[in-house]
Amino acid sequence: MDAVKQCNMVTYTESECLEKEDLLISEEPIQFVYNGIAHMVMMCTPIDLEDLAYGFSLTEGIVQDVAQILGVDVVNTPHGIELRIEIDPILMSRLEGSKRQMSARTGCGVCGVENLSLVEKTLSPLTAGQPIHFSLIQTLLKESQACQHYGQMTGASHAAFLCDHAGNILLTREDVGRHVALDKLIGALMKMARNHQDVIILMSSRASFEIVQKTIAARVPTLITMSAPTDKAVLMAKKYHLSLWGFARKGRVNHYAT
Repeated sequence: MDAVKQCNMVTYTESECLEKEDLLISEEPIQFVYNGIAHMVMMCTPIDLEDLAYGFSLTEGIVQDVAQILGVDVVNTPHGIELRIEIDPILMSRLEGSKRQMSARTGCGVCGVENLSLVEKTLSPLTAGQPIHFSLIQTLLKESQACQHYGQMTGASHAAFLCDHAGNILLTREDVGRHVALDKLIGALMKMARNHQDVIILMSSRASFEIVQKTIAARVPTLITMSAPTDKAVLMAKKYHLSLWGFARKGRVNHYAT
């Protein structure tokens, strides 16, 4: 399916109105099916879905490493798309414990969790990564501008960037949902077999609780976001030793946690 679709619309100004074509980011229901059992439905942009299957499975705690995912099939159905994920059968009990009971809306990272105790996952503290310098953040911000392909086309997608300490953007994943973009990026990182300690995640969004939690689950020691963090995000970053930077803009950045 296409990530972007055309739409006719009318643009109004003080002096005129013009009929134009616009480009809209695509949004489709995606059902996660593990070993033949439906888990949840999520609204997202239907690209890089294999990466999403890997990243979501890791950040939800369903699997611990890439070897526990035995296969992923992306299947189009009349009602939407199914992500048919095969995992080690011994992990199905863990999946049942985290089963979502409702469809997740766009941008909803923890919707459907039945018990408050399941919102914050049990994670291990991170090992500190390489030091982050102001000049590196400014370089990454500049480099990221050319990598937000769908965001530039539609103005409606979030972007997650995988970066190195030399100032390079290694990968970009985009989606209408910020947490989905991050899961896609983490899934792609899982398949790269690269040391997660050596990379940085940059997000075009704010640093919400679920963004911080997913970064920690991926064992990436540094998260930079272009907008502000929430209080819960900062508390979690401090608890697990995530280096959290926010409000990253040209000429400034805030450091919230180490």
